Amino acid sequence: MKRRETKQDITQSFNVAIEGIIETIRTERNMKFHAFCTILVLMISVFIGVSRMELIVLSISMSLVLSAELLNTAIESFVDLVSPDYNLLAKRAKDVGAGAVFIAATNALIVGYLVFHKRIAGQFENFFDLLKESYANVLIFIIVFIVVLVIGIKSFFKKGTPLRGGIPSGHSALGGALFMGIFFLTNDVRVFYLSLFLLILVLQSRVEGKIHTVLETLIGAALGMGVTYLFLSLLKI
Repeated sequence: MKRRETKQDITQSFNVAIEGIIETIRTERNMKFHAFCTILVLMISVFIGVSRMELIVLSISMSLVLSAELLNTAIESFVDLVSPDYNLLAKRAKDVGAGAVFIAATNALIVGYLVFHKRIAGQFENFFDLLKESYANVLIFIIVFIVVLVIGIKSFFKKGTPLRGGIPSGHSALGGALFMGIFFLTNDVRVFYLSLFLLILVLQSRVEGKIHTVLETLIGAALGMGVTYLFLSLLKI
């Protein structure tokens, strides 16, 4: 029992942290922009084949920008709470927080320029060709897209948490995506039925565990299969 409570506490900590990030993205225009740029840069980095060290440097730079924006938002919220009227010290606190974001963003721009300036001109035009060359890259792209989409839909409906409950079921969406990926990958009917059976087991486990309703799991599976089918059909894989 003690072990289970510890696991729940850890899950709750993750949920609270993710909800804080989602709330910041939902309410702060600058955070929306930073999050969009982060996802875009990571995708481009994977598909143009940056080195491991370059990817590490890019990840650290983008994490610093997002962390600085989160801290700046926290500072602004706290200052507005304790000092709703104009105050010189309150202005100073907000300006310093904004300065931290500016420094982190400037550093990220410099790092991005140094990493991409020789590659981007010749390779970005062939982005979809590079994507189609590797089935694994396509599936990774789709899975990342589905995870972001599911979290965004959950935040819109404000039901459940990013990692548990709510509409749609994230596990079902990923299960549906993998099922559709296998469907495109093989012509063996036995593999098709085995993957379908695994998808059904995923849906059944979410319902039986009372984490999702039948409708939520079906919507999740349909979302995963639909998005995957759309991408794979457009790329003609």
